[in-house]
This record gives sequence, C-alpha cells and structure tokens, in this order.
Amino acid sequence: MPVRAPRRFGADDFETALAASNAVGRPLSVRLALPFCRQACRHCARPVAGDATGIPEAYLTRLDREMVLVRRPLDPARRVQALHWGGGTPSLLRLDQMSDLIDRLAARFSLESGPSRDFAIELDPREADVLTLRHLEALGFNRLRLTVLDLTPRVQAAVGRPCPRPLIEPLLDEADRLGFRSLAVELALGLPHQSGERLADTLSQVAAMAPPRILLHRASPPVAGAPDADDLEARAERLLAEAGYAAWRPGHYARRGPALDDARAQADREARRDRLGLGVGAHSRLPDAEARNATTLADYAAALDAGRLATASGQWRSRPVDPPPHRADGGIT
Repeated sequence: MPVRAPRRFGADDFETALAASNAVGRPLSVRLALPFCRQACRHCARPVAGDATGIPEAYLTRLDREMVLVRRPLDPARRVQALHWGGGTPSLLRLDQMSDLIDRLAARFSLESGPSRDFAIELDPREADVLTLRHLEALGFNRLRLTVLDLTPRVQAAVGRPCPRPLIEPLLDEADRLGFRSLAVELALGLPHQSGERLADTLSQVAAMAPPRILLHRASPPVAGAPDADDLEARAERLLAEAGYAAWRPGHYARRGPALDDARAQADREARRDRLGLGVGAHSRLPDAEARNATTLADYAAALDAGRLATASGQWRSRPVDPPPHRADGGIT
C-alpha cells in the first residue's frame, strides 16, 4: 500500500489542539507580535513592516479578532500568567493604544494579577521614555527588555541604529525604581565592524550600567565580513563571567544571586505553560501541537478578515488517535 503524505496542518487542526489542551489545563503564555519599526535595521531578517506613524489601528483590530477565535475553544478558567509584547518595536504604540490593547486582552482572557504574573515587553530605547515605563507598570508589566545591539558608534552606523548610552541609563534607573522584576539589555553578535575589541567595549559599558540580565543573539542572516560569531560569543562569555554574570541558557546571562535565581525560576514557570502566539508570524506551542501564523501582513489579514485563524503551518507533536471533538460551548467532550 502506498504511503500517503501527511495532511497539511491548518487552522482546523490548531483549533482542535487548542480544545484538547484543556484536558491538561495548564496556564497560558500569550505572545503578541507587533511587527512594526519606524525603519528596519540593516542586519535584521525579521518580517518587519516599517511605518512612520506607528502601529496601525487595523492591525490591532485584527489582533482582537484573533484573540476571539483563539479564546473560543479554550476553557475560560485558564489564566494568562505570562504576556510578552515583541516585534518589531512595541514602544511605537501610543500610550492610549497600550491601554486599549491591555483592555482587549483582559476582555478576552483572564489575566493573572498575582505573584506568578510575568508580563514582559521589548522596548527600543529610542522610542520610549520614563513616562512610557510608568504607564507600562500601571498596566501590569513587570519585565523589560531594552534592545540595544551595540554601543560602538561605527557599528551602530553600519546597522542604521544609533542608540547612545544616555538614552539607556535613565530607562534602567526608572524601571528599577518602579520595581520591575526583570531588566534585560539585548545585544547582537556578528554585526558589521564589530571587532572583539569593540564588543569588549560595549560589554564593559553595559556591565557598568548593571542590568540584572544581558541577552546575546546572533545576527541573522550572518553579515558578510563580520567576525566569527562563535569567537565573539566565547569572548563575551569570559568578559561577562568576570563582570559577575552567569549563563542560565545559551545567550542568556544574569547577575549571580537573586537575578540568576529569578531567571531560572521564570524559565521553569514558562516550561509549564501553553504558549499562544498572536500576530504576524507568531508561534504557538501546545502539548499536542505547534503552529505558526502567516508571515506576511497580507496573508494574516486575509485569514482573519475571512473569519478564520491565521495558522499557516504547524505539526502534531504527539497527535491523539481521536482528537476530542468540540462542544457547542467551545469546550471538549
């Protein structure tokens, strides 16, 4: 008998997996993709749609439609313990848009307000100020990542992302004063003109600002002529160890002590949650399946405007023999 090719994983499969996940009833981690930057950095391969006016209301409306569709098969008692806004540059949202987006999430999901809450946002220091942080803290955010990449002027010019240290320090100081549980500075390895000496200078400046966490990611795709990322990473690990930081997973460093303990505890909590990805290119991970949304704005919008989930690809991780059917109330039988 000929072997059949597996059926393409689609929106109906993802909805079935959402309903099946109620049997375990794990808490939820919701990750919103806000793929807009004022201009794309030259090193970045993410699906970013530049927009000089910020994040369009039409995109936020479609995010709300997706929330409704994703929430329908889920047990309403399941709480969102973790929330992450990434991008792009979520700080392009106006303050009123931030409030509205939280209100939409709270209308569709049960948002955690207790000590197990992990609400994080990625910020471009050029697009935020202390008023932004105060507003985010009032909305319930308690984790912050500042995307810096590099502090060397020549490297910043090469990638089109000037971000001087005087923009960063006031944000770290204010976030610490406000009591954010986690503060991270994100850097990149393998950027044009990023020699080992320039990387050492950047790490020295960042360590002097003493953020609890430092993240290192590799430029993707690799930049032609840039130093070998493996060599840079090995050097960075040595320098960070000397500055009092330890790796708790590849590319993620935390100051030894409470910050490192918190990082490990957060990772353990996240491993016990089901991830729901909302937005363009967002990735979801459930006990039985994982899925990814459409990676272009046009395809994402077309699916939601047609009243269906924007699932573009995925796979069963341990597919049940007979996936539980849906009940009319959105649960499973």
